[in-house]
Amino acid sequence: MTTWIVMHGTEEVAQVNTSGQCEIYAVNHDIDVMQYILQLDAYSFYMMNIVDYLVGNTDRHIGNWGFLVDNHTNKPIRLYELMDFNKAFQRYDTLEGANSLTTRHRSQQEAAMEAVKQIGLNQKREIEEAWFLENEITGNEKQSEKYQMFLKRLMLLKQIESENKGERKI
Repeated sequence: MTTWIVMHGTEEVAQVNTSGQCEIYAVNHDIDVMQYILQLDAYSFYMMNIVDYLVGNTDRHIGNWGFLVDNHTNKPIRLYELMDFNKAFQRYDTLEGANSLTTRHRSQQEAAMEAVKQIGLNQKREIEEAWFLENEITGNEKQSEKYQMFLKRLMLLKQIESENKGERKI
């Protein structure tokens, strides 16, 4: 597994460990992995599930997300920024999406709906169709279909958010 190093000047201050490495650590120390992740950085975990559902990312396996770990204490600080979206817009023909790789026995839709119940959507600006049409070789018709599916998924999550406005847990 690849480990990335975070530098501050010439000092290595942190490294990125994959979620797989964290899972091995948790199992060896009798720690409930999901509880530990949520305790450490629930917001980022839930947001990852929302984003993966919205863009249909089917490649969020244990090597494609991880934790920033402090080199001095060897303790995880938070989830590392999302990486590896080369499988976005896969399994994008249904509202449900693919199986979630970050939550066991759930679809991406179910994982995203649970995430919205926990943290809300936190949408910063409206989605523009032009984002789906720019710089694409595959043709605007196919990209327009992706835009329409994105909007359907977003509307579903907005409905969940509306139904759970006062019940957020985080």
